[in-house]
Amino acid sequence: MFFIYELCQKIIFHFLNFLCLFIKDKKFKRFVYLRDSKVFQKKISELKFNHNQDIYWFHVASAGEMEQAIPVARRLSTDLKVKFFVTYYSPSAEPFLKNFPEILLAIGLPIDVRKNYQCVINKMQIKKIFFVRYDIWPSLYDVCKKNSLQINLLSASEKKTKNGIMGFISTEWNKRYYKNMDNIFAVSKEDFNYFSKQNTKSKIYLAGDAKWARAFERAKTLSEKKLEKDFSCFISFCLDQKKFMQKKCVVFGSPHKDEHLIAISLCNFSKDYFIIYVPHDVKEENCLKIKKEFENKNSRVVLYSDIIKTLRNNLIDETKTNIDIKYNLEIDKNYQINKNYNVYNLKYNAHFLAEYLNQFEVIIFDKIGYLAEIYEIADAAIIGGGFDGQIHNVLEAAAHATPVLLGNSFHRAREAADLVNSEAAISFQNPNEMFQFLVQWVSLKERGSDSTSHPSIRLNLTRTKTIELFKSIPDTSEIILNALLLQGGEKRNR
Repeated sequence: MFFIYELCQKIIFHFLNFLCLFIKDKKFKRFVYLRDSKVFQKKISELKFNHNQDIYWFHVASAGEMEQAIPVARRLSTDLKVKFFVTYYSPSAEPFLKNFPEILLAIGLPIDVRKNYQCVINKMQIKKIFFVRYDIWPSLYDVCKKNSLQINLLSASEKKTKNGIMGFISTEWNKRYYKNMDNIFAVSKEDFNYFSKQNTKSKIYLAGDAKWARAFERAKTLSEKKLEKDFSCFISFCLDQKKFMQKKCVVFGSPHKDEHLIAISLCNFSKDYFIIYVPHDVKEENCLKIKKEFENKNSRVVLYSDIIKTLRNNLIDETKTNIDIKYNLEIDKNYQINKNYNVYNLKYNAHFLAEYLNQFEVIIFDKIGYLAEIYEIADAAIIGGGFDGQIHNVLEAAAHATPVLLGNSFHRAREAADLVNSEAAISFQNPNEMFQFLVQWVSLKERGSDSTSHPSIRLNLTRTKTIELFKSIPDTSEIILNALLLQGGEKRNR
């Protein structure tokens, strides 16, 4: 059986290599390169390390699972002083490797052939492997069982990762492995019950989702991330739009068609709103196309890459100048976030003249890697994909206590459902309902303290509920660490 399966793996690899002759896409070529057994085995053979060092193997599918693994690995590294061998399937995980602690070696998972994995175990004497959520490969699993590795499943969930027939096949396929795992760390009570019914040998733990811990960790450590001076000036510019121009800052994170149309329509309320539009695709051609659509609505729009060329020249430092900056400071207390912004090198005494602030109503952020920092200063975040069932990351905004607005097709994303069910996010039945909410936010006056339906009140409640929810999330890393300690063979380093 394995002979036929592994033969198919090799045939598919050679076919992909053949396609590389015609497909010039760099991501595709990188994906195929990572499947190369020769590259994998060469890296393993060249590895030098302390043979007395305990090594754990983490395998993830892509970027999302890598982010879930990081806080767990960090805790295991701190308390057990172990190092890690990390494999991943998608190249999207590679940018996050810099955040993974104590990596001995990180490399793409090759084609699923037992010989590849046996050379790893022979070389490193690995005792434990951690699969994150799914992506369990037959040959890899078989080698781990035959070599008596302790097999752990983190962030385990019954939720399908795919729809339709592929989702059904994936779910049924993985059931055979659930029965013989050593430890399964379930995300929710429903997942705990599901896995308890699937097997009799595994130890099942309710551990929560490490994704929440990672999002909160990133939000808390934002002040330690040294930002570019240009970006720091940009943050000051955005805060001036909020404070002095009395505008609400709305961030559109990876908007799809429906969210995009809302952003375009919001241009009619430019005196009340300052929009930061962060497309999923930041290629120049796409950003210029989006810019043109805003310009067709007579909106004063600019790309981030263009505005940073003029920011420094228009910056006024109150500590170094006697210029009297005159603004109307009667600010609506209900939409201002009363907090010190958690940004490393933000200059609170740096401002811009009103004439310069008035030049821009929409900024299209055409650079990757700063969405979390942008969410930090937003009065509300509108997350793309909520109306078409392809919702993007909601935790990145929520971790900053920024109210999240999204469509009602979010049920495939458990964390989005948890936010909505806990009143820590607001969902809307259709794009028009969301747009009307935004219109009412700036057009309706509050009528007494009992006006709980007013958008300002609802958003403040959402912010409060978000903070409460993050505080109530179980410490996944602590639960996993204690489970390993209780099973013996591990000793906490003090």
